[in-house]
Amino acid sequence: MTIRLKCLIAQPLASTRLLCIPFAGGGTTVFRAWSALLPKHIEAFAVQLPAREDRMREPAFEQWRPMMEALVEAVAALPALPTAIFGHSLGAVIGLELARWMHVSQPGRLRHLFAGGRPWPGRGTAERADLHALPDAEFLQVLDRQYGSLSSSLSHPEVRELTLPTLRADLRLLDSYRYASSPSLDCPLTVYGGTDDPTTTAESLDAWRQETRGPFRVRMLNGHHFFLDPHRTQLIKEIASTLETSGG
Repeated sequence: MTIRLKCLIAQPLASTRLLCIPFAGGGTTVFRAWSALLPKHIEAFAVQLPAREDRMREPAFEQWRPMMEALVEAVAALPALPTAIFGHSLGAVIGLELARWMHVSQPGRLRHLFAGGRPWPGRGTAERADLHALPDAEFLQVLDRQYGSLSSSLSHPEVRELTLPTLRADLRLLDSYRYASSPSLDCPLTVYGGTDDPTTTAESLDAWRQETRGPFRVRMLNGHHFFLDPHRTQLIKEIASTLETSGG
């Protein structure tokens, strides 16, 4: 199985690359609107795992190691360019592990790690270990309590039939992840959280500072777990502005 990097916007004179990694069940469409808001010095790619969008017939990754091996292979094939990573929820955990790989294998290339909507992976979460195995009705109820708006998009039977298997597979993928200590990153790290997100607390976000020796900050945005759309413009402007600075 492979992972594809879908180009959101190609900038011939780009000085920085941004890799965008979606939440569980998400695909490249999560970041489709970002291309119109990014400045010319940033080219952007979205990470597309199988079993979504135009890859619905392909089996999903359910084990962490082969998923990361496929992601590393895809990223390593890109031309050399200073790179920043943005990941949300499941994507934040994937982003951390990708940043760790870059720190060791491509020293000096990682510009910044942006992580959103996820407690520090080195600490346990309140998520149910059997969440992915629950019957549909209970599964959606738990999603509604933990993530708010996610389950509303699954209220249509046709959408639910297509989306739930991929979402369950992504949760099994996350359940297979085992955090391990690693040398601290030397790049800046920014963590985003929603003020009304029941899955994260200020303390759980602040704990991310253990992952870097570089500058660290936590940014809270009004809203629940899925604050990406309502704060899209603000978020992209902040990322772009941060990457314009010499240290960011």
